[in-house]
Amino acid sequence: MIKVTHIERFATHDGPGIRTTVFLKGCSMYCPWCANPETQTLYPELMYNETKCTGCRTCEKSCESKAISFDENGKFHYDRNLCTDCLACEKNCLYDAIEFHGKEMELDFIMDEVMKDKDYYDNSEGGGITVSGGEPFVRLEGLLAILKASRERGLNTAVETTGNYSLKTLKAAEPYIDHFLYDFKHLDDEILKQVTGGNGKQIKENLKYLIEKDWEKVNVRMPIIPGFNFDSELIKKTLRYLHQLGVRKVNLLPYHTLGKAKYEKMGRICLMAEKMLYEEDLEEYHQYALELGLESKIGA
Repeated sequence: MIKVTHIERFATHDGPGIRTTVFLKGCSMYCPWCANPETQTLYPELMYNETKCTGCRTCEKSCESKAISFDENGKFHYDRNLCTDCLACEKNCLYDAIEFHGKEMELDFIMDEVMKDKDYYDNSEGGGITVSGGEPFVRLEGLLAILKASRERGLNTAVETTGNYSLKTLKAAEPYIDHFLYDFKHLDDEILKQVTGGNGKQIKENLKYLIEKDWEKVNVRMPIIPGFNFDSELIKKTLRYLHQLGVRKVNLLPYHTLGKAKYEKMGRICLMAEKMLYEEDLEEYHQYALELGLESKIGA
C-alpha cells in the first residue's frame, strides 16, 4: 500500500510531454510557500470546504472519536489529535464538504490509473509518469515500487524532488528515473535550514552526483520567492554556481499564491506572501542565464 494525496492526469508542467503525476504523502521540508501543504505531513489531511457545508452536522454525528464539532455559531472545528482516520465524516457528508488527502492505494490501482493515458504518452514528446509530493523520496519503498512498475510497462519516468535526503537513498532510485525535476531553493545553507528545514550541503552533494552521473537527466528548478531569495545578486550568484557545477537546464519559477485556499480548508495559518511574481519579474535573470550558456525557461 502506498499513501497518495492525489493523481493528476494530463499534466503538462511536470516533465516532457503529457504526463500523469502521482503525489505521494510526506515531506522532509516545511517551505512556507508550499502550494501542496496537504502533502507535507505523513497522516491524512482533512480539508473542509465551508462553501459546500450546509451545517447539517452529519459529519459530527458520524465521528465516534469526537474529532469534529460545531460551536454555538455553527463554525466547524476539527481536532487532529482525536482523529482516528476512519474517514466516516468524509463518507457521510452529503455535500462533499469534507475530503481527506493522503489515502492508502494499492500499486496495481495506481498503475491502472496511470496506464489509462498510455496512448497520450506515446503520442506526445517524451510523455509518461511523474512522481511528486511533498518529497517522494520520503516514501522510498513506495517510490521504488511505482518506478519499477512504470519501467516494466515501458513508461518514461520523472521525479519532482527537493534533493533533501541521503545519497544512499538517491542511488537506490536513480537507475529507474529518466528525468529529475530538481528544486534548488537557496544558495546559503543556513538560511535554507532556518526557513525550510532543508539540508543545503546534502542537496548540493546530491545534485553534484546527478550531474556527474548523467547531466541530461537533470532539470533544475529555482522557485523565486519574495522575502526569501528574490534578490538580484543572489539569483545571479546561484545561476553562476549551477553553471559551474555543470547544470545545463534551469527553470525560473515565479512565486504564486494558488495554494492559499488549501491552507484555509485545512484550518492552518497561511504564511505565504501576498505578492505574486510574473514572467516579466524574472526576465532579467532568464537573460542572464542564457548569457551564461544555460538552457533557461521561465515557468515549469
